[in-house]
Amino acid sequence: MFTTAHFIWLGTIAAVIAILLTVSVKCKVPTHTVHRVAAAVLAVLKVFHLSLSMKESTFGGLVISQTQLSFHLCSIMVYAVILTTFIKNEKLLATLKSFMTPCLMIGALMALLIPTEGVDAAAPRVWQYMLIHGVLVFYGIYLAFVEKTDLSLRAYLSNLKCLTVVMIAGFLMNSVLEAYGTNFLFLREPPMADLPILNLDNGWYVYFLSLLAVACLLLFLVHLPYVVSRALKRKKEARPE
Repeated sequence: MFTTAHFIWLGTIAAVIAILLTVSVKCKVPTHTVHRVAAAVLAVLKVFHLSLSMKESTFGGLVISQTQLSFHLCSIMVYAVILTTFIKNEKLLATLKSFMTPCLMIGALMALLIPTEGVDAAAPRVWQYMLIHGVLVFYGIYLAFVEKTDLSLRAYLSNLKCLTVVMIAGFLMNSVLEAYGTNFLFLREPPMADLPILNLDNGWYVYFLSLLAVACLLLFLVHLPYVVSRALKRKKEARPE
């Protein structure tokens, strides 16, 4: 974590994201084109990820490793991005994108900062890990600053509800697959040892409450600029000439 190789990955991904955002804005690339390209790239990378996660079954043939099932937040977001290309209901689509925006910006960024697959550029699994999360961060930034999805206080409360549903699903899947040591959403233990705040030094309950508090705070920080800007705009409009 935060080795020279890690910083090279982060710098490269940041540069590519900046270039893609600049091109999409300067060239006025249609939003539906950006959505479809992002979904297509993520679909290909996800298939590649699943192919790397295959193992021999005790009953014959190959199956996906239980620890690699798509119940981590970023894996769920991959399917959410793909799903946006099929949803026609505008209200449902707006709600989904509002939830995706902070999850992509925070969750995928945290995954890049805490690379659970390592940073060895020679390993195919590292490539797919970095590329998937890089695309997710790009898409989250695009939704927030180019498409300008709803990040109001009401959307924040709605997103907390969605996050609660996802968390409950993570708990259930960790319970069902406990024999395989799954750790979806990192609800069972931290993604890496010796992390500040998010560790088991004071027991699981303290860890879980810390994880919950950090998630709510980071989510709010994404919404905060939008909430403040709207408040200032309303205040300016209400000011007498």
